[in-house]
Amino acid sequence: MASPATTSLPVPSQHLPSSTSAPGLPPGFPSMLFPPPEVEVAEGDPIPINTKFGVSYTVPGDWRNSSRGVTGWNTDFGSVVYGGVAMYDYDYCPEHRDGATKALTGMTGRNGVDIPTAAFEASRDAEIIFRSKPGDDVVIEYSAPVDFEIDGAPAVRYSAQISNMTQKFDCDPVEATFDVVATEGFSNATVAVFMVQTDRRVEGALSETEVEQIISTLRREQ
Repeated sequence: MASPATTSLPVPSQHLPSSTSAPGLPPGFPSMLFPPPEVEVAEGDPIPINTKFGVSYTVPGDWRNSSRGVTGWNTDFGSVVYGGVAMYDYDYCPEHRDGATKALTGMTGRNGVDIPTAAFEASRDAEIIFRSKPGDDVVIEYSAPVDFEIDGAPAVRYSAQISNMTQKFDCDPVEATFDVVATEGFSNATVAVFMVQTDRRVEGALSETEVEQIISTLRREQ
């Protein structure tokens, strides 16, 4: 697994997939150049993360708010980029130059596809994120799609369980999870895609209950 690189805006071009043929927004669809400002809360309070896609979520108060930055993986298999970022236990593995996290959330947008397709395609980005080379021993198991609603809008979720991961450093995980939710986008993209990536079998790893709690906070921004 390649460590995600997190930066401030603007997005470095080397982390961006080619957009020469990317579908554009429908005429008159709302858009914004930069994400909303970070929400300041009292220390220890839950942290709302607002995104430029018109969908928000909340993380616990001990997370790091990087909602105006981007994070991504750039590997031999391709590139994956998310904005609207929050990180849990940042830099717990100091050997990593860019800082490792035990859990990571973010949001991106897609145009020209429906919600089920966006969810499926984004979930399969696990092949980019977690594989170190073609034909390696990493095992990725995908769930069936789960249909639900977010504030009345349709949503589709996929979960991936990753095991037998290669360790570069002793503190690297050997197991992880990758959850993706696609729903209606209200700004900048017609479909908003949320992800939460968690390391497993590391001290202080996020529990499944905590992952479910974060996903349950997804909502349309008011």
